[in-house]
Amino acid sequence: MKRELKGLSVGAVAMAAVLGACNTSDPERQCSVARAVSDGSLGSFAATYALKDGAPQPDRPCTQLQAEPVGLQKYFSQDPSAPDTVAIRTKRMGDLLEDFDAQIDPASAGKPYAVGALASENPGADNFCDVPQLAAARLEVPASGEQPAQSFSYEWSNLRIYNTPEIPGTQFVADLRYSENGCTAEYSVKGIWPVVSCATSGKPDEAKCDPYPDYSVGRLRGSGINPLFPVKCDPVALICVLTGEVPSDRKP
Repeated sequence: MKRELKGLSVGAVAMAAVLGACNTSDPERQCSVARAVSDGSLGSFAATYALKDGAPQPDRPCTQLQAEPVGLQKYFSQDPSAPDTVAIRTKRMGDLLEDFDAQIDPASAGKPYAVGALASENPGADNFCDVPQLAAARLEVPASGEQPAQSFSYEWSNLRIYNTPEIPGTQFVADLRYSENGCTAEYSVKGIWPVVSCATSGKPDEAKCDPYPDYSVGRLRGSGINPLFPVKCDPVALICVLTGEVPSDRKP
């Protein structure tokens, strides 16, 4: 069975610092993806979508993708000669599966997640781990009563996951070709781990994206987001999203 890649622990980071101080050569870095959450589901990234052809087009349903959690997970290959893989599934695809559960034929519905092979087991000179091509994630919903058949697909490519000691697989960029019932649009996608809610009484609350605690207002802990990441509260998705570029590995 494939094993989920575990993220770097605080202890591992501390040990790396000690070894570095002793002028000991660091082991060759492996490509990592931020670890899965405790319930065993894919590790969730807060992803944003930018249309490649410019401004939103409200008359086309395929151009309306909004910021959302996107699950990524690395899997080790059982075959030592085969590359490890990365899987992606969006929250929206999960929601569609629930919405159409009674109508879906598992034999023809397609796979709701995309999977692709890592080009290398180690980060490149630019610290990115590349997954150039992924099999498309698809959902085919047959007609039911007066409702026509529906089709959704996510064709991911050029997935790049940033890996340094400061950002150990917690930022990614990718290209996406999204299709919905014959309508197709292309997006640039970027994401950060973890997903952090920034809602207070159903409204955006920027303070919840702050990586630092503020005892003066009773905020006893920070958001858990890497302080290197410039973020804001998305007013629609109500999650903290990246405002800068990938990588964001320099302090302001």
